[in-house]
Amino acid sequence: MMLEPGESLRVSMSFAPGAEARVGRLGLAKSGVIFEYDPDFIRSPITLHALMPKSTAVVFAKNPRAFEGLPGVFADSLPDAWGRALLRRQTERRGIAFSEMTPLDRLACVGASGAGALTYRPDFPQTPVAAIDLETLAADALAFLDGNEDVDVSDLAKLGGSSGGARPKISVAMNASGAIVPASTSLPNGFDHWLVKFRTGSDPKNAGAIEAAYADMARAAGLDVVETRLLPSKSGPGFFATKRFDRKPGGRRLHMVSAAAMLETNWEHPADYETLLKLTRLVTKDQASVERVFRRAVFNVVASNRDDHLKQHAFLMDERGSWIEAPSFDLTLSPGPGGEHYLSVGGRGKDIGFEDLARLGAEELIDKQRVREIVDQTRTAVAEFAEFASPYGVDAATVRSIRRVLVSGVSKA
Repeated sequence: MMLEPGESLRVSMSFAPGAEARVGRLGLAKSGVIFEYDPDFIRSPITLHALMPKSTAVVFAKNPRAFEGLPGVFADSLPDAWGRALLRRQTERRGIAFSEMTPLDRLACVGASGAGALTYRPDFPQTPVAAIDLETLAADALAFLDGNEDVDVSDLAKLGGSSGGARPKISVAMNASGAIVPASTSLPNGFDHWLVKFRTGSDPKNAGAIEAAYADMARAAGLDVVETRLLPSKSGPGFFATKRFDRKPGGRRLHMVSAAAMLETNWEHPADYETLLKLTRLVTKDQASVERVFRRAVFNVVASNRDDHLKQHAFLMDERGSWIEAPSFDLTLSPGPGGEHYLSVGGRGKDIGFEDLARLGAEELIDKQRVREIVDQTRTAVAEFAEFASPYGVDAATVRSIRRVLVSGVSKA
């Protein structure tokens, strides 16, 4: 699970099965990680991201401290907290010190299984999982996070070791009737790519049901949210599942880059929605996209989703090089760092009011009346949280607790 000394890592984009466009190669030098574009990619219409110019020179990371020495676009492929913990367990069980693995070694472990269209070679492929038992996988994830050294996490690693985020999740294929099989390049007819989330020990038992209710509430507020489901569970209200927006029918993939990676900034550092909206305009060159991301900002404020950092917003590119903002994702009640939003509005991380949102909208050519319409639609949807939570079996005490928080957010906006 480690590259040979001096071995470079080939980077490609795979928009369709069997069709890889060579992007370039990553290597290690005394000065750190270096990247070199492939000449054919330089001449092509596609880009790694909208703010990263192509060059015949060797490329170094702009902010190596934020991305372990990598340019942000490649760091997006690295496993986050959950996947990193799984990889640590797997490598150390093989007698490999995780601390000795370079970022390139970890990208080779991701191979072709990461988010978006980027692939890395040589890779370290794993044997596929024969069948999926959500109850067992959820229990194993909890046991692993609780420090159980005996639990076998090999299936969890194969199904979701390259996933982003802190919560356990697996990548699967599912059809309209809810049948689930392991995800692969070629899916059976009627199946699509989905992510299924499991809770951590610090999450409420109905975390999946709450997130499912939030997804429905966000749609009612006018946000672009992909199809979601709450899958049945014997041990709780259910497992939250969301269709992958970086995967399309026929094995097609879309290139995906987070806002943090485009800006080459650490997502853990506070930022602001002004920056996100200006980035959206720069990348998409589309006022409608700017308004959709503004609507997302309004929802996060009113619905108290304060875990809204720059890695929770992303952009997608197709094989023609066209960019659009990704749908909204990871929407749920979240207190945020110190009770504040990661992304501020007009310098405010909390107690954000209508006038703050109106000024934010005005900076991006959204007039005050349109802002009022978006805020009113959002407030109406959020005020009905109990109705969205009811079909998923969220208990009355939890609904009352969440409503107390939401009423405060509604009144301020």
